[in-house]
Parts: sequence; structure tokens; C-alpha cells
Amino acid sequence: MKKIITVMLISCLCTLVHAQPVWELKKDKEGIKVYTGSIPNSNLKAIKVTCILNSSLSQLAALLLDIKAHEKWVYHTKTSYLVKQLSANHLLYYSELDMPWPLSNRDVVVEINISQQPGSKVMNVSANAVGHYVPLQKDKVRVSLSKVNWTVTPVGNNQISVEYIAQADPGGEVPAWIVNSFSTKGPFETFEKLKEMLASSAYGNTQYDFVKD
Repeated sequence: MKKIITVMLISCLCTLVHAQPVWELKKDKEGIKVYTGSIPNSNLKAIKVTCILNSSLSQLAALLLDIKAHEKWVYHTKTSYLVKQLSANHLLYYSELDMPWPLSNRDVVVEINISQQPGSKVMNVSANAVGHYVPLQKDKVRVSLSKVNWTVTPVGNNQISVEYIAQADPGGEVPAWIVNSFSTKGPFETFEKLKEMLASSAYGNTQYDFVKD
């Protein structure tokens, strides 16, 4: 019986390992690396971005929590606003995303939560779609699957190392090849503008109780 249980545990572990995307580097420019990875049972690609940013943890947290500012740096964001403030580091927000004609614009309600590991000071950010809180609109397609995770590690000299992993399905009748064709352009341009936003003085003096730099 013990041997059977051991085999079953190993089998489960192997399944979990194989479920992780195998990342393929698609773009490496200006210190921003964009990868795509296949997702089991899906034609859509997962995205990973890695980079070093000239920023503190608090600066990045402030930018991520400045929901209206998402219109300036998140790729193809037309409108973004706060829906509900659950706590200083936990909130709900709404975004409308521009889509090329003849596709309908997409919209999404996101729950974002920022936490920090006390010992390492690594900051974790989860930003996942939730399917309610804002009524559906006839002229837009609501995104029901969007999962984003940031792992942000301080590396000294006011620099942070970022690993960003995202998986999303825009819903509606959009061929997977069209979605995948934007999988490099969108993340790269988003992080380009993110770097510009962090370079401004708007977030330099921000401090939070939930983040220690």
C-alpha cells in the first residue's frame, strides 16, 4: 500500500510539473524580456515578462494602486476606475480595453491584492478577473478569465527585479491566432510605459504600512 501511495504522489507531482508552461523567449529589448508559454488544454499563450526596474517596492505598489493612471501605461486601456477599496492593499477596479475593428471592446473587473514576505521583502501582486460588481454592457464583452501574478524582489540601489506572469482569454469570437499575435507587443509596450511612469516624480515619496523597502 505504501508503494502505491508513493507512486501516486510522484505521478501527481509530475502532472503539476508538466502543467507549467515551457517558456520561449520572444523579445529581448531595452532590458525587457517577453516570453510566451503553451497552456494545457488551451490554444492561447501564457505570458511572462522579466526586467529590472529603477524603483522601490513602494513606488511600484503606488503605481499599481493608482487605478486611473492605468489608462496611461497598460496596453490598450481606454478607461480604468476604482470600483471598491477593500483595504489599503486590496481593491477592485474596472477597465475597458480597446479592440481593433470590427471586434467589440472588452471590459473586466479586477481584484488586486498586494502582499509582502516579511523575511525576504519579496512583494507579491495578484490581479485576477472577477465576473461581477459592475453590470454587463451590451456593446462590450466581459472578460471572465484574466490571471496576473507579479513577483517583485528588491535587488539594492533602489532597483527591483520583476517577474510578471499573465494568462487571459478575451472571450467572444476572437481566433486564438489573433490574440497570440499581440502577446509580445502588448506586454512589451506596457512595461516600456511602466518604466517611464516610475521615472516620474509622482510616486517617489510614497510609503505604505504593508510594504517595507
